[in-house]
Amino acid sequence: MKKKLMIIGANWEKVPLIQKAKKLGHFVFVTDESKFAEGFKYADKFQVINPRDLKKLLDVAKKYKPNGITADQCDYSHFAAVYIAKNLGLSNDGLTGAQLTTNKLWMREACLKDHILQPRFLSAKNFQDVEIACELIGLPIILKPTDNRGSIGVNIVRRKNQLRKSFLDTMANSHSRNVIVEAFIEGTHITVDGAFDQKGDHHNLAVASKKNMKGAKPVITDVLYPANINKNLEENIKKINLRVVNALHLRSGLTHAEYILDNKGRCFLVEMANRGGGVLTSSVIIKNYTGIDLSELIIKNALKEKFIFKTLNKKTKIILKFLKFKSGKVKKISGLNEIKNIKNILFFKLLFEENYVLSQPKSGAERHGFTIIKYNNKVQLRETLKKIKSKLKLKYK
Repeated sequence: MKKKLMIIGANWEKVPLIQKAKKLGHFVFVTDESKFAEGFKYADKFQVINPRDLKKLLDVAKKYKPNGITADQCDYSHFAAVYIAKNLGLSNDGLTGAQLTTNKLWMREACLKDHILQPRFLSAKNFQDVEIACELIGLPIILKPTDNRGSIGVNIVRRKNQLRKSFLDTMANSHSRNVIVEAFIEGTHITVDGAFDQKGDHHNLAVASKKNMKGAKPVITDVLYPANINKNLEENIKKINLRVVNALHLRSGLTHAEYILDNKGRCFLVEMANRGGGVLTSSVIIKNYTGIDLSELIIKNALKEKFIFKTLNKKTKIILKFLKFKSGKVKKISGLNEIKNIKNILFFKLLFEENYVLSQPKSGAERHGFTIIKYNNKVQLRETLKKIKSKLKLKYK
């Protein structure tokens, strides 16, 4: 008998989740804020709804009576899925965890109680609060919206004359109009992806290291699996990750955490999410890196079906590399089909089309594109990147 599954979010990141649900034989109803969402064409039914419109989503869910609700790779969608499932008495990852992982201030305060090492932080409602925080913490600082996603509105401030402009940008991108002021920590950026099995045990699945663009906007350029750090540091990060999971009362689903390792080897929590990492981290990277299909896991969790949690000891190397091109209006794009046929490319996507005006990215949401490459050694990786560069051609107006 077909089960009805409601999936919140249907952009290109959610396509693997929607396709997996269809492959498992379910009737799939999806929602997305965009009427052009790529995932709509793979679903049985769809509706345009903003993931932050909880009342409308709940009304629609009551109408269609799904057997389960799920979401992935988006804080708004995950919170909505938990909230609606909780209202309807369906399986969910837990409302407390969803609240704490979608509000940076609440997250910081909860982890502070459990003595998790974090950057010094203060909450700010106005510019005067930011000035006081800046004096107490000392430059450089980083300003963050309390409740946004994808590094939108995040600003590094190194000089006082940058403070007002940065504050106004951060405030404009904070839904609650509240800002977090944090000490800026120099170091290696780390991500940890994990998941709970159906017994309630948490597993650290992948530790990766990241490279960021230089400048006031900390936009990621590369994510490397496994992390380019020594094993002792990696084991310490895994222990800290479990402490953070417990401090935030997470009990089910996926986890995606970010940390910074400073030059003394200290591990500072940046943030933790109770959903899979974006840009196909949960659905493509972790599946190829560990052998665990996290899309299938969260579908079966939502529908209360059994999932066998078994990791494969693969020695795969994977890079998530973000692409950046010169600014200007793109007249023509060629070479995409040839690139997608390169053997060790797991995924390749440009986040723009012809006649689009490219500008330099100021947040994760403005990146130009990305590729996910599986490789055995640096020589193979360099050769693959050379092939991409030789085949992909952009013509500008």
